[in-house]
Amino acid sequence: MESRVVILADGCEELPSPNDAGDVNNKSNDTENIKHGKCSSETAKNYRIHLKRLRQAIRDQTLPFVPVSGGSIELIELETRHGSAPAIETAMSEIVSTPLVMICQHDNFFINDAPVRDVVHAMQEERGLGIGANCVHFLSIATLDYKKKVKRRYQLDLGEPLTVKNLRYPLVPLIFWYGRSHITYSNYVRSHCLNRHIAKGSHLEELLGETQLHDILSRGMATHKEYGTYVLDQGKEILYHVSGRRARQTRANDHPTIKRISVQDHQVNLEGSTANIIHSKTQRTIEGSFTTARSCRAIVPGLTFPSKQEENKITNEVTSAHKKPFKQRCFHCGEKGHSKKFCPEKEESLLHDQTASTVEIIDLS
Repeated sequence: MESRVVILADGCEELPSPNDAGDVNNKSNDTENIKHGKCSSETAKNYRIHLKRLRQAIRDQTLPFVPVSGGSIELIELETRHGSAPAIETAMSEIVSTPLVMICQHDNFFINDAPVRDVVHAMQEERGLGIGANCVHFLSIATLDYKKKVKRRYQLDLGEPLTVKNLRYPLVPLIFWYGRSHITYSNYVRSHCLNRHIAKGSHLEELLGETQLHDILSRGMATHKEYGTYVLDQGKEILYHVSGRRARQTRANDHPTIKRISVQDHQVNLEGSTANIIHSKTQRTIEGSFTTARSCRAIVPGLTFPSKQEENKITNEVTSAHKKPFKQRCFHCGEKGHSKKFCPEKEESLLHDQTASTVEIIDLS
């Protein structure tokens, strides 16, 4: 880590204990909602313990918190709950002083090599890479085969991917502003992303994404140059998003050492730290703790699968959330009325695709 790495730790709104019945400010109807910064006293206590351990690891330069070549790593703890966008706003106004910044979300992991140094050097050498690129994203499930997805869903042609000097991979224009890890110009963040009302708890993807999407769809691809958002097309998933709904903390006294995982009659086997895709129907064992995101499973120390009861509850909540009419087009079949997750065509193809049930295991430990 040769750069200045800043870890922003948001504050949280600690809910009163149920025992505080005599407290006039006690709102008994308030329930824990981690996404909205509301947490129980127990969760808040664990969060403080986590931050204490993180501070100690940074001080002791415990791996992976080891800066090199003049770099630095620091923890900035926000006293009150901000939310993603206000936290970035605070960082850009009070902390970041470099011309370029890489903004990473805590639940995104790099699972394949990304030419970060090449992107930085290219952006330093020529403002906008000669094509008006203001920020460069890295591939995730949402942006794989992005040109086909956009054509299918919005009937919009992105044109051919663009090649840039000193970059091995082409750039594909994004019509939606994604909050995934990306490299951008600091002034672009301040003048374009943050030049609006930033409400507590808001996310830049929510503030910018729909606006950019509808503007480009209504005025055409010529409008894209006003945004300059691109994804580096390496042809494979680079970022892995940890499912916040499904990730669960593993307690020290019940850490699973061996789990037996079944995925539609296929078994996944991890040997050492090598990720393997198993096509055999033979039962195999799998070791470690896991979190799930889409068709991948990742070993993340301290996290595990939820129990079957919790999994059923999560599935029911997701299904209930989709009872409202889906107004956009499906990314899989291009039809209106349902999302890709609930696409009938996708479900049918899964039944006939012999490789569809394979799951890649990625070791992030």
